[in-house]
Amino acid sequence: MKSTWTAAVLAAFAVAGIGFGSPALAAKTVRESSGQIRQDVVGTEKLWHLRAGLNVAALYCRGNGRERVAPAYAKLLSRHKGLLASAYAAEQRSQGRGFDHHLTQVYNRFALQRSPKRFCAAAADVADEAAVMDSSTLARNAGTLLARID
Repeated sequence: MKSTWTAAVLAAFAVAGIGFGSPALAAKTVRESSGQIRQDVVGTEKLWHLRAGLNVAALYCRGNGRERVAPAYAKLLSRHKGLLASAYAAEQRSQGRGFDHHLTQVYNRFALQRSPKRFCAAAADVADEAAVMDSSTLARNAGTLLARID
Protein backbone atom coordinates (compact mmCIF):
# COMPACT_ATOMS: atom_id res chain seq x y z
CA MET A 1 0.00 0.00 0.00
CA LYS A 2 3.03 2.26 0.24
CA SER A 3 2.93 2.78 -3.53
CA THR A 4 -0.74 3.79 -3.31
CA TRP A 5 0.15 6.36 -0.67
CA THR A 6 3.01 7.64 -2.82
CA ALA A 7 0.71 8.02 -5.82
CA ALA A 8 -1.84 9.88 -3.70
CA VAL A 9 0.83 12.31 -2.50
CA LEU A 10 2.02 12.86 -6.06
CA ALA A 11 -1.55 13.46 -7.20
CA ALA A 12 -1.98 16.02 -4.40
CA PHE A 13 1.20 17.77 -5.56
CA ALA A 14 -0.16 17.77 -9.09
CA VAL A 15 -3.43 19.35 -7.92
CA ALA A 16 -1.40 22.07 -6.23
CA GLY A 17 0.69 22.52 -9.36
CA ILE A 18 3.92 21.58 -7.61
CA GLY A 19 6.49 20.61 -10.17
CA PHE A 20 4.34 21.68 -13.12
CA GLY A 21 4.37 25.47 -12.77
CA SER A 22 0.61 25.80 -12.40
CA PRO A 23 -2.45 23.57 -12.00
CA ALA A 24 -3.67 24.62 -15.46
CA LEU A 25 -0.37 23.67 -17.10
CA ALA A 26 -0.30 20.41 -15.15
CA ALA A 27 -3.82 19.52 -16.27
CA LYS A 28 -3.02 20.35 -19.88
CA THR A 29 0.23 18.35 -19.80
CA VAL A 30 -1.21 15.24 -18.16
CA ARG A 31 -4.46 15.22 -20.14
CA GLU A 32 -2.66 15.69 -23.46
CA SER A 33 -0.08 13.02 -22.73
CA SER A 34 -2.42 10.43 -21.27
CA GLY A 35 -5.79 11.37 -22.73
CA GLN A 36 -8.99 10.08 -21.27
CA ILE A 37 -8.97 6.71 -19.57
CA ARG A 38 -7.77 4.35 -22.26
CA GLN A 39 -10.43 2.36 -24.07
CA ASP A 40 -8.22 -0.75 -23.90
CA VAL A 41 -8.37 -0.95 -20.11
CA VAL A 42 -9.97 -4.31 -19.37
CA GLY A 43 -11.17 -6.49 -16.52
CA THR A 44 -9.97 -5.70 -13.04
CA GLU A 45 -7.93 -2.76 -14.32
CA LYS A 46 -11.21 -0.87 -14.92
CA LEU A 47 -12.17 -1.56 -11.33
CA TRP A 48 -8.78 -0.41 -10.03
CA HIS A 49 -8.91 2.78 -12.11
CA LEU A 50 -12.43 3.44 -10.83
CA ARG A 51 -11.19 3.05 -7.25
CA ALA A 52 -8.28 5.39 -7.97
CA GLY A 53 -10.60 8.03 -9.43
CA LEU A 54 -12.95 7.83 -6.48
CA ASN A 55 -9.98 7.99 -4.10
CA VAL A 56 -8.87 11.24 -5.71
CA ALA A 57 -12.45 12.53 -5.58
CA ALA A 58 -12.76 11.66 -1.88
CA LEU A 59 -9.71 13.84 -1.17
CA TYR A 60 -10.39 16.54 -3.76
CA CYS A 61 -14.13 17.11 -3.51
CA ARG A 62 -14.50 19.22 -0.40
CA GLY A 63 -15.83 22.74 -0.15
CA ASN A 64 -16.08 25.35 -2.90
CA GLY A 65 -19.47 24.00 -3.95
CA ARG A 66 -18.07 20.54 -4.70
CA GLU A 67 -20.12 17.51 -3.70
CA ARG A 68 -18.50 15.36 -1.01
CA VAL A 69 -17.47 11.88 -2.07
CA ALA A 70 -15.62 10.65 1.03
CA PRO A 71 -18.58 9.10 2.94
CA ALA A 72 -19.75 6.94 0.01
CA TYR A 73 -16.15 6.11 -0.90
CA ALA A 74 -15.52 4.84 2.65
CA LYS A 75 -18.60 2.61 2.37
CA LEU A 76 -17.40 1.33 -1.01
CA LEU A 77 -13.98 0.43 0.44
CA SER A 78 -15.56 -1.45 3.32
CA ARG A 79 -18.19 -3.26 1.27
CA HIS A 80 -15.85 -4.30 -1.56
CA LYS A 81 -12.63 -4.89 0.39
CA GLY A 82 -11.97 -8.36 -1.06
CA LEU A 83 -12.81 -7.38 -4.63
CA LEU A 84 -10.58 -4.30 -4.46
CA ALA A 85 -7.71 -6.28 -2.92
CA SER A 86 -7.93 -8.73 -5.83
CA ALA A 87 -7.98 -5.87 -8.35
CA TYR A 88 -4.93 -4.30 -6.66
CA ALA A 89 -2.99 -7.57 -6.81
CA ALA A 90 -3.91 -8.06 -10.48
CA GLU A 91 -2.85 -4.49 -11.30
CA GLN A 92 0.49 -5.02 -9.57
CA ARG A 93 1.10 -8.25 -11.52
CA SER A 94 0.06 -6.61 -14.78
CA GLN A 95 2.27 -3.54 -14.38
CA GLY A 96 5.27 -5.20 -12.76
CA ARG A 97 8.11 -2.75 -12.16
CA GLY A 98 6.13 0.03 -13.83
CA PHE A 99 3.34 -0.16 -11.26
CA ASP A 100 4.21 3.03 -9.35
CA HIS A 101 4.62 5.05 -12.54
CA HIS A 102 1.37 3.70 -13.97
CA LEU A 103 -0.54 4.40 -10.77
CA THR A 104 0.82 7.94 -10.65
CA GLN A 105 -0.44 8.54 -14.19
CA VAL A 106 -3.88 7.19 -13.30
CA TYR A 107 -4.12 9.37 -10.17
CA ASN A 108 -2.92 12.44 -12.06
CA ARG A 109 -5.54 11.95 -14.76
CA PHE A 110 -8.21 12.29 -12.09
CA ALA A 111 -6.50 14.94 -9.98
CA LEU A 112 -6.13 17.42 -12.81
CA GLN A 113 -9.71 18.30 -13.67
CA ARG A 114 -10.81 20.99 -16.09
CA SER A 115 -14.20 21.12 -14.36
CA PRO A 116 -13.85 20.18 -10.68
CA LYS A 117 -17.55 20.72 -9.88
CA ARG A 118 -18.63 18.43 -12.72
CA PHE A 119 -16.06 15.79 -11.71
CA CYS A 120 -17.14 15.92 -8.08
CA ALA A 121 -20.83 15.70 -8.94
CA ALA A 122 -20.23 12.69 -11.21
CA ALA A 123 -17.91 11.03 -8.67
CA ALA A 124 -20.45 11.54 -5.87
CA ASP A 125 -23.16 9.86 -7.95
CA VAL A 126 -20.88 7.00 -8.96
CA ALA A 127 -19.61 6.46 -5.40
CA ASP A 128 -23.18 6.42 -4.06
CA GLU A 129 -24.19 3.81 -6.65
CA ALA A 130 -21.08 1.67 -6.27
CA ALA A 131 -21.32 1.65 -2.47
CA VAL A 132 -24.66 -0.16 -2.56
CA MET A 133 -23.89 -2.62 -5.37
CA ASP A 134 -22.86 -6.16 -4.57
CA SER A 135 -19.30 -6.96 -5.61
CA SER A 136 -20.20 -8.96 -8.72
CA THR A 137 -22.39 -6.10 -9.99
CA LEU A 138 -19.63 -3.58 -9.31
CA ALA A 139 -17.10 -5.74 -11.16
CA ARG A 140 -19.43 -6.02 -14.18
CA ASN A 141 -20.21 -2.30 -14.24
CA ALA A 142 -16.78 -0.85 -13.43
CA GLY A 143 -16.13 0.24 -17.02
CA THR A 144 -19.42 2.13 -17.31
CA LEU A 145 -18.92 3.79 -13.94
CA LEU A 146 -15.33 4.66 -14.83
CA ALA A 147 -16.43 6.37 -18.04
CA ARG A 148 -18.78 8.58 -16.05
CA ILE A 149 -15.99 10.08 -13.94
CA ASP A 150 -13.39 10.41 -16.69
